[in-house]
Amino acid sequence: MPSRPHCLAASRQGNLGLQARRYSLWVQVRGESWIESAEGRFRLRPGQWIVLDRESRPIVQATSMGLCLGLSFDGGGPPSRRASADHACVYPGRGRLDEGERLVFLRLWRRACPRPTDAAGSGDASPLLAFMAEIQRDLHRYAQRCPGRTRGHRHQVFVRLQRARLYLNGHRNRRVPMRELARLVNFSHSYFSRTYTFVYEEQPQVTASRIRLAHAAELLISTESPIGEIAQASGFENNCSFSRAFRARFGISATDYRRREGVCEDNSRKSNA
Repeated sequence: MPSRPHCLAASRQGNLGLQARRYSLWVQVRGESWIESAEGRFRLRPGQWIVLDRESRPIVQATSMGLCLGLSFDGGGPPSRRASADHACVYPGRGRLDEGERLVFLRLWRRACPRPTDAAGSGDASPLLAFMAEIQRDLHRYAQRCPGRTRGHRHQVFVRLQRARLYLNGHRNRRVPMRELARLVNFSHSYFSRTYTFVYEEQPQVTASRIRLAHAAELLISTESPIGEIAQASGFENNCSFSRAFRARFGISATDYRRREGVCEDNSRKSNA
């Protein structure tokens, strides 16, 4: 019999670790938090969510004003054919909730938490899992492209692929060898590369480059670090390769991007002051 879901929370420089082999989902309500897991290191800002695999064993550290709410749950199999009251299929991944979705999450998270008056000591997490499954509806379309003779096999393949994508996000400060990703998900190098490309319609190297360039773009407008240091912090061996890749991705140089986006961010801060 599967164990019941558990509500989790880290706030105001608090931290918690999940050592059990259970899936977990986390949503940043306010402030920021850092998550260390087997897939790497992740920074959560308000509204951002992340779902981690049963092997992830995350450690969550909230900042001084941070509040991160979570739920740990058994993985289960592919989406049920029965009513949505069953545990919905929620895949590893990350994204962002808009303001309205965040309010829905808060309401469902409170519903999932055990009440002191409940003798059984458990709330109802099914609506929350169904809600997150709907948030991940784009992922479910990718999951249908996975190879496998049964729905359960396709589900397991996609869970592994999503874990590989999280690993790229968690190590966006360096170039991750594809064989390292294949070992992480226990696939052969050729099967991993072929399956990943078929499901996501892009090679894993392309995904990795896009993630590292997005990281560089974020550093350009959030720090004053020299561009050479940002290139190294994004896994590029030299400035020339970084400059070529950045211009190909964004259409302008890193210097012009910092100048343009930095001005936009400054104006936004003034308007919110």
